[in-house]
Amino acid sequence: MTLVMIALTAARLAVSEPETSGECGWLVLSGDSLVEQPEPSLQPLDPRPLPTPPALARAAYCVRSPMMTNVGDERVLKLGLPLIIRSGGREGVLEANPTVMFNYHKVENRYLPGRVSNRNDRVITAR
Repeated sequence: MTLVMIALTAARLAVSEPETSGECGWLVLSGDSLVEQPEPSLQPLDPRPLPTPPALARAAYCVRSPMMTNVGDERVLKLGLPLIIRSGGREGVLEANPTVMFNYHKVENRYLPGRVSNRNDRVITAR
């Protein structure tokens, strides 16, 4: 009976413990859209200093599993950019007083200006 409880506890810990960040990088302005610029040294959980964002960066992104925030995300937000968290085909935007607001929507592998409203998929542009 004790072995079963230990195994269940270990399984719960493995599920609830966040994994490290996978691929991370910047979303940089290219023409009228944002495109990915991978940055291997952008690792929020790594205690080393984070790289300086490029001048045309409008957000940072990280692919991870599961989709959840982790303790290193605050370091990325302190760079003054929103953080896009990607997992399993879904995305979430984490913002905390960014100097650049994330007012884009994704179309294939590019981000175009404006946000998509949940009503009839209309694009809402910032004024």
